[in-house]
Amino acid sequence: MNLICKVALVTVLLSAITIPAPAQSKIDLGHIGPSNAEIVGAAVGLAAVTGVVLYLTLHKTTITGCLRSVEGANILTNEADNLTYQLVDGPRLNPGERVKIQGKKKKDKSGNFSFRVKKLNRDFGRCTP
Repeated sequence: MNLICKVALVTVLLSAITIPAPAQSKIDLGHIGPSNAEIVGAAVGLAAVTGVVLYLTLHKTTITGCLRSVEGANILTNEADNLTYQLVDGPRLNPGERVKIQGKKKKDKSGNFSFRVKKLNRDFGRCTP
């Protein structure tokens, strides 16, 4: 059998097994793409992750207490947890004042706490004994 006969035979067989379908027929291929529940779940997950990231990056801790000066460094004992912090950077603060400051807590390898002051939220005035 030569090549032309083989091509003709394959063409006849392929055209014989194809089934013509009317133009308006409904062919059910199943569901393609994610379901509505999957889309809602992904949106809720994305919103939760975005919220956590924003909170962690934008949230600044505040501490309140009376300032005192020890060897030229400002020290503040937080009224909420009774931890003592050495204040770093930030605005000039006067020892003997009760203040609420905003910033970031740090703990060094030896267990000492420091607080990088970003902003003075409130000055309550002189500390009362």
